[in-house]
Amino acid sequence: MFRIEAEKLLLGSVLSIVIVADMLGTTMLSRILPTIPGVILVALSLVLLIRFKSIRHYSFYYLVLAPLLVVSGVIVLTQTKNYNFLVYILLIVLLYQADLEFVLKVYSWIAGLFLLGIIFLSLVKVIPNLQFTQMRPSGMVTRNSFGFIYPTDFASHCFYLFTAVSYLNRKKFLFSRSIIGIVLSAFLIRYTDARLNALSIIIVTLIFGYFHFAKEKQKNFYYLFPLFIWVTSGGMYFLTKNFMWSSPFYTKVNEFLSNRLILGNNAMRDFAIRYFGNPDVKFIGYGGNTETIFSYNYVDSSYIQMLFYYGIIPVLLLVVTYFVQSIQIYRQKNFLLLSLLALITVNCMVEAFWIRPSYNIFMFILFATLTTPEFRNNKSLGSTYESFKKLRL
Repeated sequence: MFRIEAEKLLLGSVLSIVIVADMLGTTMLSRILPTIPGVILVALSLVLLIRFKSIRHYSFYYLVLAPLLVVSGVIVLTQTKNYNFLVYILLIVLLYQADLEFVLKVYSWIAGLFLLGIIFLSLVKVIPNLQFTQMRPSGMVTRNSFGFIYPTDFASHCFYLFTAVSYLNRKKFLFSRSIIGIVLSAFLIRYTDARLNALSIIIVTLIFGYFHFAKEKQKNFYYLFPLFIWVTSGGMYFLTKNFMWSSPFYTKVNEFLSNRLILGNNAMRDFAIRYFGNPDVKFIGYGGNTETIFSYNYVDSSYIQMLFYYGIIPVLLLVVTYFVQSIQIYRQKNFLLLSLLALITVNCMVEAFWIRPSYNIFMFILFATLTTPEFRNNKSLGSTYESFKKLRL
């Protein structure tokens, strides 16, 4: 019992600091407070190695993927001097066999309190509530950031936090959570015009409602969900790489995705995509600034942005890891979590937060253990090759 509590204290402390450090950079407080140096966060993440002295079993695919991920993170660091990516990789790898529910609880408390605190500070004008005006087909809209560097940053925090809290309370408060989801979605539309995240929250609400009544019974289409990461990441790359104004199809898709295709395509012309990141990449966006930017070139799509920042090999390794662990979750018959992971891959086609711990905490529980009774007795660490065959892929 003491060992378990000590491990939770270690996990909670490291995770809390990393989440706060990452989340701080998405707020206007980062203009006031000093940031934690990346090298300190790397050292702090390595403290989680202490946990491994009590771990007796390692899955084959963890032993293959974990070293490759860490090596790729180190190479990206040497190529680009980007410590953050190594921190993210270490967190994914070193949360192996962590209590999934505990990780989500830590995230929910830390991110939730931080979110409320930033909103309060913006309301009392300690930090600015940046407001952006933008023309939509329905007319001019005003987008509020509520103390964050951009409205979509605030909205994405809301989406991931709502998803995590809903998962933790998946067996209770269905009606209350559904009302909160609808109200939160309407709030985001009205005050931030973050349509994708508002829609994502509605879909999450519907997913939880569906599983509440379906009781997680196996359906024929669930086996397709692990493929979502390949379809979304590969599809976004294909559309971006081959975008052309002369094609009505591409222009319609580009318009639907709020110019993500043309911005990514322009970036591919301006910067090289390398194996382990390009240090020369400079994306300029509106984050933290309401002044007009004439040289705007910010690439929002997680998959495309990460190709420039971290390179082909690390992104491919992360996609493979996501795919492999999604198969494992399928085998555990946790179809609810599998559905959420699939939805997140779609959201990340447009948003840039696939591998950010203060946003998408679900990326960091891929190697964690499901400890709740309904999944504990299911197979969890078997052969992925056998799983692949059973999925009828």
